[in-house]
Amino acid sequence: MDASSPATPLPELPLQELECFSVLVHLLHFGRTAERLGVSQGRVSQLIKRLERRVGAELFRRTSRRVELTELGRELAGQVVPAFEQLREGYRTARARAVTAAPLRLGFQCAVYEPVARVIAGLPEGAVQLVELPWADPFSQLARGEVDLAIVLAPCREPEFEVLLEFSRQTVYVAVPAGRRLGGAAGVSGEELAGLPLVEPRGPAPGYWREVNAPRRTPGGLELSYPVGAGTVQEGLTTAAATGRGLLLCECSTTYLRRPALRFLPVPELTASTLEVVQHGRRPHPTAAAFVARLARTVV
Repeated sequence: MDASSPATPLPELPLQELECFSVLVHLLHFGRTAERLGVSQGRVSQLIKRLERRVGAELFRRTSRRVELTELGRELAGQVVPAFEQLREGYRTARARAVTAAPLRLGFQCAVYEPVARVIAGLPEGAVQLVELPWADPFSQLARGEVDLAIVLAPCREPEFEVLLEFSRQTVYVAVPAGRRLGGAAGVSGEELAGLPLVEPRGPAPGYWREVNAPRRTPGGLELSYPVGAGTVQEGLTTAAATGRGLLLCECSTTYLRRPALRFLPVPELTASTLEVVQHGRRPHPTAAAFVARLARTVV
């Protein structure tokens, strides 16, 4: 072909109608086809009628009891159905390769909780790379671009970050040595907590974050003391067990981080903790929105 001559336009393929056709060929049922495609049964009928008008002949015979292919429908199915299977497989393969080539680097504090783990398990292998964030430094790695999303203890008020989801509201607990007498049937009171030296998160977390996750006073106004600090929750638990001090943490962490030398008691007076999924506003990862949407469906 002469490079200067205009290219012949490709014929427009009715891909939506052909996809509907290929599913109906397998199921031979308009209602189940609608469920598979996530549309109404009326929409399926509309797409098939539109395809038949394009082709110029009926592709299915419909009665009140069954749906069957016409001879022309069988001929078309022999070409269209394998082609659509190949298209789907090619798309799935390309997407899986793209995802693993640039995995979503997911930062987390404390532990990867069950809903998050369930979402990760449903993704292609290698799609997510987990990065543990320091207990008292929830935002630095996200700011430096070392992670793409961070699941952190709320709140996040950093101006360059976007909070995409808040979930997992939980009662605050205190970890204390197993032999320490503390708390009653309703848990640990604010007055008892004020008499217990606590382990503080040690790191550059902003003051507003500390005020929520390591409060200086109880809701009743009693002062809380933090004579020692720890860089990680694991270090904090070890310090609590060895020194007789307490460590505040969310209820879910008491399951994931259980230790025989410690017991975990609820502190109902303190404000419940929540988790937030946060991203940098100027560096969104291409799969971040889909990941958060999956997580939102899991935690609702």
